[in-house]
Amino acid sequence: MKRIGFTKKAAIFCAALAMAGSAAFAQNLTGYDIAKRADEVDEGKTCSYTATLTLKSKKGAVRTREIMTREKDYGDVKKSVVVFVVPKDVEGVAYLSFDYPDKADGSKPDSDSWLFMPAMKKTRRIAGSGKDDDFMGTDFTYADMGDRGLTKDTFNLLGEDTVDGNACWKVESVAKDKSEKTQRRIIWYRKDNYKVVKGEFYDRQNELTRVLTCSETIQIDGIWTTQKMFMENVKSGHSTLLEMKNVRYNLPLDDKMFTVSAIERGSVR
Repeated sequence: MKRIGFTKKAAIFCAALAMAGSAAFAQNLTGYDIAKRADEVDEGKTCSYTATLTLKSKKGAVRTREIMTREKDYGDVKKSVVVFVVPKDVEGVAYLSFDYPDKADGSKPDSDSWLFMPAMKKTRRIAGSGKDDDFMGTDFTYADMGDRGLTKDTFNLLGEDTVDGNACWKVESVAKDKSEKTQRRIIWYRKDNYKVVKGEFYDRQNELTRVLTCSETIQIDGIWTTQKMFMENVKSGHSTLLEMKNVRYNLPLDDKMFTVSAIERGSVR
């Protein structure tokens, strides 16, 4: 699944989708086909935005955080960096990740990632097993912050559905690695632009653990962009709302900011 993220000639692409419309099943599209098309939707060569994270406990306690995100696609690797701006207790915390193209032979990891904690003056590499952990106290995981390789799952098309007035495909993906905490996902993809509108996440016991709701999907610089993502942990009652602002695509970004030394120096701008 694409990152908590978002034309190759957008007008032509959207027109083609409109003509295709309900003919999807006539083309015998599989669950894998739909997930692959969603994965291939152009998100621009670069992307920059700020976002507000609103964390809410079951008892109603609210915490708010502001982050700054920069992303750049190099073709053979997609690099992204997230820096916490406020409040003071997380200011300067930075997360750097490299997502690699999907490889069926497993010759390359799907991602590398590092977390810098200013208070400890230390950068920690996020190992594979740690990617299922919560990202900085939110209800999103480190794995959610990157692109998930299609070779990690088997896919099933469960049917069609309508979510918030949007015609969708309902696709199930089951993890091939039985040690992963999230074993099964059900994702609702919009038919007109392949954007995710809803997601359900299930654990090893096939119990629902989290529900994702996406909204306010609009075109920015010709690219379909989901501006709000709400993730709820149905077991703990905790939730996180991510609201994107100031989204810009295809602006020049300095390669130097996508390095461990840059997040340690606090020089990402």
